[in-house]
Amino acid sequence: MDDKIAWYRTPLDRNLLKELTQPSDARGIRQAGGFLLIYLCTVFLSYYFFRRRQWIPMTIMVYIHCMFHGFVGMEAAVHELSHGTPFKTKGLSEVFYRLFCFLTWNNCVHFRASHMKHHQFTVHRGLDKEIILEPIALNAWDYVQWFTFNFKKFKMIMFPNVANFFGNADYDVFFWDPLFPPGDKRRSAMCNWARFMIAGHLLLLALFIYFKLWVLIVVVTFGYFIANFPSQGCGMQQHLGLRPSVPDWRVCCHTMQFGPLMAFLYWQMNNHIEHHMYAAVPFWNLPKLHAAMAHDTPKPPGSYLAGIRRILWIQKQQKKDPSFCFLPEFPPTAHPPKLAPG
Repeated sequence: MDDKIAWYRTPLDRNLLKELTQPSDARGIRQAGGFLLIYLCTVFLSYYFFRRRQWIPMTIMVYIHCMFHGFVGMEAAVHELSHGTPFKTKGLSEVFYRLFCFLTWNNCVHFRASHMKHHQFTVHRGLDKEIILEPIALNAWDYVQWFTFNFKKFKMIMFPNVANFFGNADYDVFFWDPLFPPGDKRRSAMCNWARFMIAGHLLLLALFIYFKLWVLIVVVTFGYFIANFPSQGCGMQQHLGLRPSVPDWRVCCHTMQFGPLMAFLYWQMNNHIEHHMYAAVPFWNLPKLHAAMAHDTPKPPGSYLAGIRRILWIQKQQKKDPSFCFLPEFPPTAHPPKLAPG
């Protein structure tokens, strides 16, 4: 996967790495099945309060559902399942991957290929087009959208889906130009998935309207775009403000220490250096991998909010100096960061 860039990897004992990379259907079902159960329960409770005309409990439950819904997509569940690492049975992984992609309007063909390139060329200028390398200027309206309806994310996801539906395989959810060149068979597969997904959601929408299940339009059809501030806060803690075009994931990825709830929702992706360095390790073993690599990696902020504070501080520095890049402090036991190719 990384044959073009000589990435630095923290040396690990071969037996330990073999142990950490073992997939498990039971662990995969526990996480993915748990996610599906939470999704169905919050949808049902939203519907239950709607039918009973208990508007305040309904509103609270809808908001809770939407906050969770953000983690079902590319921010967490879809992301990890795209790697195919959790399940020993690949068919199980694919079922959950495609289901969660459908529930969050994500294109399963596009995301898997795009994310492979992201791992191959992480934060390398001109090569990794999943990541915006220039400083991101967020204004008050951006934050309002995170807590209400995220029009920017809706446009980012839905415009390419509609373009793919009509056979345009060049319009991209990220910044590839295009991801699949003309003649690549994945172009038609990507468009076919968009057609299936949009047709499926339109059918559900028609049923919701016919049976006057208005609340389900909010939680099922548009839930991924509402109140997604918890997952947005996780996503911005992956690569923002770090040095581009360096062959060392310790310098171009953030690792943060999250509490058990956020780590569960985020599928342990707060261990982001570890995930990039050894992408074959299933999510549940990332804390163990983090401990095994701790001597060679920067000490992470101790919580989700501490990570947010770091990112806000980085953004403040970049506002003063757009060329500013954050370089974490390494422990004395660490190999010096690799800041140049070779």
